[in-house]
Amino acid sequence: MRGSMTGLALDSSLSDLAIKFNVTLEAIALQTRHILDEMNGKGHKIDSIYMSGSQAKNTPLMQLMADVSNVPVILPRSPSAAVVIGAAMLGRFAAEVTRLHAKEVAGEDLFLSQSRVDEISSIEKERLWEIMVEMTQSGRKIVPSAGARDKRLLEAKYSIFKETIDIQRRWRAQMEEAARNE
Repeated sequence: MRGSMTGLALDSSLSDLAIKFNVTLEAIALQTRHILDEMNGKGHKIDSIYMSGSQAKNTPLMQLMADVSNVPVILPRSPSAAVVIGAAMLGRFAAEVTRLHAKEVAGEDLFLSQSRVDEISSIEKERLWEIMVEMTQSGRKIVPSAGARDKRLLEAKYSIFKETIDIQRRWRAQMEEAARNE
């Protein structure tokens, strides 16, 4: 989907900038909910969102994500370090797996064959989860807390958001049809 903003004015005041910023945050939250709804509709069960990186420092955005998606948002203890900690987890996993399987692949390069790496990863995947649990420090949980009025507004915005997706698909099909060489 391509983004669009309607109702723009030629205003350049601070309050107009704040409105545009808030609308952008709402768009991010609505898109996130759409992804969750699509995945849950296809058999997944996503009942929380784990966030990291600089956006996780934006408390109003995280609350908006929880309110729009109606699921808790889980934040790491240190949002900025989450990627580094994730790399450390993968490094530890690789070291342990290499050590565990070193004898069985003696004389061959463990990483020579992608299919062999995939096979070993499949065997050891539970260990990665254990490492993640061991190395993850507890952070914060932001629960949905929108009041009844805000929930109605967010639901209306989500309904409009989904409708714009359908409209854009229809328009794209029209343009593709018009552009065909016959």
